[in-house]
Amino acid sequence: MHVSTDYVFDGTLPVGQEYSVEHPISPLSVYGASKAAGESAATAWRKHYLLRTSWVVGEGKNFVATMASLAERGVDPVVVADQWGRPTFTQDLAGAALHLLFTGAPYGTYHVSNSGEVITWADLARAVYTGTGHDAARVSDTTTAEYFANAQVFAPRPANSALDLSKLIAAGFTPRDHRDALAEYLKVL
Repeated sequence: MHVSTDYVFDGTLPVGQEYSVEHPISPLSVYGASKAAGESAATAWRKHYLLRTSWVVGEGKNFVATMASLAERGVDPVVVADQWGRPTFTQDLAGAALHLLFTGAPYGTYHVSNSGEVITWADLARAVYTGTGHDAARVSDTTTAEYFANAQVFAPRPANSALDLSKLIAAGFTPRDHRDALAEYLKVL
């Protein structure tokens, strides 16, 4: 089993479309290219599970924990609103992996994220603010270009990271809606 990332895609699919497991990879960054190389090595084995995921949220440092901390400290963040996808909570990623392993699901590539509507990072930030009892209007939108305008170096990210979950669902595992997963996560954060 190999875990990869949405960074193997260039993100140029129009918003509203999702990357299928058959979609050709086309990484934008060195990181994405290294993940693509890992995929190539993993898929050289006949019996493999390749799990592509996006926007991972679990223990430790992550976007949701950072936004919750900013909300508690009274910070009004400026967050990109032109990158689309769905978060993947590690509980659901682990659940999908165990399901595939223990049910004898067909080997191959699966996309794993939480289900629900495709959102932006700014939408997710607002959901965190609301979920922690803070005013979501404190979150301001920006574009990726504006956010990184003064950056010396940054790794390009796919504008659209929405992953098609149909193969995973057909194998018998439906991840929780990201809104439900977020609510549970915030209870224990």
